Amino acid sequence: MLMLPLSASELASLRAELAGAVCILPVVINRVNQTTKQYQQISPPGLLCGVREPGASTLQNYEYMIGDLATWHVQLPYGTDVADLDQLIITSPDGSMTTLVVNKVLAPRSYELLREVLATE
Repeated sequence: MLMLPLSASELASLRAELAGAVCILPVVINRVNQTTKQYQQISPPGLLCGVREPGASTLQNYEYMIGDLATWHVQLPYGTDVADLDQLIITSPDGSMTTLVVNKVLAPRSYELLREVLATE
């Protein structure tokens, strides 16, 4: 059976559908301004994310970076501007806020459907 690659419209549709299903928590992304050394918001208003526990193999692969810190696998819509050391402020359904620091942007081996990062408390 011949497998044809996804068309651009199929890929865009898949990305939108997945982001809508996974990204349900409000998030603000802050980045340190190198001039002022202060965090400033870089995310657009209304940005949503998904949060889950990372798998055992992911924790093993990045143990040298995260040690024994509480670590989360955060999923953002495709194309989200996020980088190592950015601060993520995530609002839970109960209204509480959690601040995480991005340790690693996880790069895909093929098609990227969501922007995925490892972040620690």
